[in-house]
Amino acid sequence: MNEYMLLYKGGDPDWMANTSAEQMAASMQKWGEWMADLKQQGRLSSGGAPLDYSGKRLSADGLVTEILARKFKELVTGYSIIRASTMDEALNMAKDCPIFQYPNIVVEVRQVMEVG
Repeated sequence: MNEYMLLYKGGDPDWMANTSAEQMAASMQKWGEWMADLKQQGRLSSGGAPLDYSGKRLSADGLVTEILARKFKELVTGYSIIRASTMDEALNMAKDCPIFQYPNIVVEVRQVMEVG
């Protein structure tokens, strides 16, 4: 069984601030159900976490730059790690991810390489 990282990209940085308590509770319930199902199947390595939309980039030469708002669609805003036998299986599992209830989201699925 391989591990695959689901990289959540994009979204609305103001979603949490503009969401009611009821909407947030419903969203968290969907996430909880999705993760519980994967865990029960032995398919969840890490539930991951959302990432703040702000941040900085550091290059090898030590240059530090701000993450720009215009690049939100490319910005990794969260992640999860799942276990699957193949990329196709990982993609099918990702299709059920509750992240798609949020606006302007894309999920990038990447196999985690084994080292050593």
